[in-house]
Amino acid sequence: MSVLNPKFSAQMQLTELQQKIQQTAARMPAAATALPAQAYTDPDFYQWEVEHIFHKQWLCIGHISQVPKPGDYVNLDLLDESISIVRGKDNLIRVLSRVCPHRGMDMMPPGFGHPTEGNRRSFLCPYHHWSYGLDGSLMGAPEMQQSEEFVGGASQKENREKICLPTFRSEIWQGFIFVTFDSQLEPVSTHYARLLPYLERWNMAEMNMVANLKWECQFNWKVLVENFMESYHHLGAHSKTLEPMIPATGTWAEPELANGIVCHLPLAKSIVEKMKSGQPDQMFAAPSHLQASDRERYSVCLGTPNFLLFIGPDRVYWYLLLPNSEREMTIHTTLLVTPESQELPDFDRLLDREIVALKQFHLEDVEVCTAVQRGLRSSVYTPGPLGHLEISVWQFQQYLARQIQAVTNK
Repeated sequence: MSVLNPKFSAQMQLTELQQKIQQTAARMPAAATALPAQAYTDPDFYQWEVEHIFHKQWLCIGHISQVPKPGDYVNLDLLDESISIVRGKDNLIRVLSRVCPHRGMDMMPPGFGHPTEGNRRSFLCPYHHWSYGLDGSLMGAPEMQQSEEFVGGASQKENREKICLPTFRSEIWQGFIFVTFDSQLEPVSTHYARLLPYLERWNMAEMNMVANLKWECQFNWKVLVENFMESYHHLGAHSKTLEPMIPATGTWAEPELANGIVCHLPLAKSIVEKMKSGQPDQMFAAPSHLQASDRERYSVCLGTPNFLLFIGPDRVYWYLLLPNSEREMTIHTTLLVTPESQELPDFDRLLDREIVALKQFHLEDVEVCTAVQRGLRSSVYTPGPLGHLEISVWQFQQYLARQIQAVTNK
């Protein structure tokens, strides 16, 4: 009796799942359905996504306002990489590995009292006190004078230059810091060029991050992305928070862009009329170059795979999405405002109010996304039809199908 190789069986299952995703995405919008549950629960498909999506595309990991001065740094963990975003003495922003090349220690491991952000003159590995500059270069290695790597005349300098904190390829676009593991990927400005007309008027490079809330979530990254991009759930999950302000009815999506999806969410008529009358609820100071239509709606933008922006007339919410496994992710919900907003006499009170609102509507999203992940593991669940207010979910399916097809064609 023959025994099927477990690895071969797993590959068969992965291939079958990918074919189902492509078949689902091939449906026309009026016949669209949700993806098969395994797209959100299968660990092999998640590992495929890590290798063929996250390791091959631009990932947004920060905003320049988080590291305004030389020595400022922010730590995070990205796909098993321990990294630091740091502004060097030369004023350049780099993305460095936190892993000491001596014995492989994460020099500031989470959970042991190391600050996740701050300002420092150098990086010091607490294991053996090897030290590194803000550019990753080796500064000192105590008691290593007997190692051939540190002696040898003319080769000593060359050897020491090889021992450093590796630098990941990174670029800054619209004030956001992006990193990629693919040395051949086109520049981020080229990659997201089609998104630029929907973002540039806000001049986000001049904005400041004034709130940053961290959440550990028990659901797949795509559950969050799909929830973020569709406004249909305002009717249910946000019936008392976002729906009165941004009604689901009347929202609409742009045709899918290269590497992006954009949806527009008009403000309720009563709010627009109040704004036009000159008696709006107090807001932050709006960017100066907005068009009239910008002041009457919110927009949600996805730079695939996980650059998420929720853009309003006087603010920008950026979601830092960090996948951890097929059923877990970390997310930071952040708020960016103009410098002029911070000069308002009652800015602190206004900010406190908006942080409370941010927590409230995000908790509503966390509840439904967590419940969706639980439901997707049900043996009786069958993917249901998508409505016209979920067209962005269908567009996201097109993106996933293209990633699968691109690998298949190689």
